[in-house]
Amino acid sequence: MIGLHKSLVTVYPYDETWPMEYQKEKEILEKHLQGLNVRIEHVGSTAIPGLSAKPIIDIAIGAKDEAELFKITKRLEDAGYDMLNSYEEKGEVLARKGSPECRTHYIHIQLLGSEYWNEFMYFKRFMLDHPESVKEYQKLKEELSVKYADERKKYTASKNEFISNILKQAYKMYRLD
Repeated sequence: MIGLHKSLVTVYPYDETWPMEYQKEKEILEKHLQGLNVRIEHVGSTAIPGLSAKPIIDIAIGAKDEAELFKITKRLEDAGYDMLNSYEEKGEVLARKGSPECRTHYIHIQLLGSEYWNEFMYFKRFMLDHPESVKEYQKLKEELSVKYADERKKYTASKNEFISNILKQAYKMYRLD
């Protein structure tokens, strides 16, 4: 199952279909982006085996430069994705799939090597290499999903300290390209 009502915070146990859902969407994205030089990665909690998550598939698309980023954006917009341009604020354009009430995919379009891109890559790598951190993060997410069951912004903000600590460790441990 993928998709979650926009006002809810419900964390589901890891679902082995999430990587398959990512793969299906990746193939769709590759068709839309044919001829462009992009990198497509499964990111977020659904990309970490064993980790509970909101059932929304997060995908990062890396572009080599701004011109390429906006070509990607235009193609996905033309393909019917709902676009949110927060490039100036967050360094990404967000393509959303699913109805406005129940999103199924968030596609983060960013520059390769940008701070936001690197955070996705370093966090994922660290979590894949540290099962004890996965368990700790899962416990935190489950507690916060109860506390903020109908306050998604507070739920997300309350995870920031944990994520920042993981990123500090990851930046010391890895050199990712």
